[in-house]
Amino acid sequence: MRIMYAFVPHFECVTLINGAFNERPAALSYPSASPLYITLLPLRAMLLPYTVRLIGGKVASNAELARSFEAGADRYIITFDERHNYVYSPRTPVTHPPTDPAERFFRAVKSGDVGLARGMMTKELSESVTDEALADFFSPYSDIAPNPYSDIRATHFLAPSEGRAEGFVFAFDGSLLADIEEL
Repeated sequence: MRIMYAFVPHFECVTLINGAFNERPAALSYPSASPLYITLLPLRAMLLPYTVRLIGGKVASNAELARSFEAGADRYIITFDERHNYVYSPRTPVTHPPTDPAERFFRAVKSGDVGLARGMMTKELSESVTDEALADFFSPYSDIAPNPYSDIRATHFLAPSEGRAEGFVFAFDGSLLADIEEL
C-alpha cells in the first residue's frame, strides 16, 4: 500500500528526501511500510538542520519539531517547525510570525488574543460571533496547515491533538477573514 505525503515547512528551507536534494518538495507517493527520511536545511543561519523519519504517515523521530495530519484516506500533511540552538538564556528565542493569514488568525485565537483576531475579520463576521463562540469553535484543534492537495476543496486543515484533520475553507475579503466553512 502506498500513501501520499505533502510537506509544509513553517520556515524557508531546502530538503533532502532519502538523501536526494529537493528545493521545493512536491507531494510524494511512498510505500506505507517503508521509512522515509526528510532532512530540512534552513536558509537562515540562526536555525539548525534536522532529520525526521516517517513511517506509515506517522512521525517516528523529532516529533517535537514535526507533525503529521491525516488529511484523507492515505493522505498526510507533514508540517515542520523551526529548530533553534539550545542556549540557556533568560531571553526567549526569536520566532517569526506566520505569513499565512488563516494561520495568523488561528494562532491569535488560540493564544487568547481575541482583539487581534477580531481585527483580522470583516465587520460583519466580527459582529456575528461572540468571543466565547470563537474560542469554542477552535478549542478542539491544536494546529493548522494549508491544503497542499489541489483535488480537495479545503483551503486549510485544522487538526486536533489526536485523530484526523478536518478541512475548512477560509474565505477572505481582501485581507480580512469573511467566513469559515467546514467541509
